[in-house]
Amino acid sequence: MALDRDGNLHIFEIKTWEARSENLLQVLRYGQIFGSLDYEGLNQIWRRTERDVQSLAAAHKAKFEVSLSPESFNRKQVFIVLTNGLDVDTRQAIQYWRLKVGIEVRPWVYRAYRLDSHELLEIAPFRVADDPLEDQAESQADGFYILNTNHANNEQDDYSMLAEKKAAAYLAPWKFKIARLKRGDHVFLYRSREGIVAFGKADGKLKKLPYKGHIDEEYNMGLSEFKHLNQPFTASEIKNTTRNPNLTFRQTMISLSPEHGKKLLNAVHTRALNFPT
Repeated sequence: MALDRDGNLHIFEIKTWEARSENLLQVLRYGQIFGSLDYEGLNQIWRRTERDVQSLAAAHKAKFEVSLSPESFNRKQVFIVLTNGLDVDTRQAIQYWRLKVGIEVRPWVYRAYRLDSHELLEIAPFRVADDPLEDQAESQADGFYILNTNHANNEQDDYSMLAEKKAAAYLAPWKFKIARLKRGDHVFLYRSREGIVAFGKADGKLKKLPYKGHIDEEYNMGLSEFKHLNQPFTASEIKNTTRNPNLTFRQTMISLSPEHGKKLLNAVHTRALNFPT
């Protein structure tokens, strides 16, 4: 548990498995137990856990530089459920409790990667409005991904991806997104403010190259069956085609459900240069 600046109580539940109905119910049970505590109840937990000479109020003031009355603590509870990237059932339950019932439940997603001898743990909020099936593509033999070409930051990056027929990302932690790709995954190259400009299939061979004078700061993977589009497939067209108005394109790479990915693949094929009819 943790307190924020306003004294709201955040209750965290971390799950290392997926698709169990109790994932969400357990954190709500914690809310029943701890949500009714007044300041003195929280202060007893604080002193028992931290063994700190400071009171909870004093520690809170030192941290946030604000003074709260005892009545201001624990007026509101926020539930945060941290699950792995494939826990669709819990995400769907969170959408129900948050959007239909109005309980403040926030889903966070963690993903673990092994890169050579290194291990990486990525933790990121999953917006309630997002598609709960967003990560299912990762479990398929051929996933579907939209990759930003970094055109807004460096036009050369965009040029090299299209010229060299590759999917690439640069600098940590963004470069690690490329390590998620598997052989046969479909990758749509998305240029900011324009749309999808090319697409291909990942060859599954991760390469690491220097970038701006730094070793191994470009991760890339070759794209076979590579096609340029004769006209960019815009963000609005992507949303209309997949019937997913909640898609956002600000991230380095996003995954699509197989259903959405196949619809998009069929649509962009109609604009592919030299694509046989």
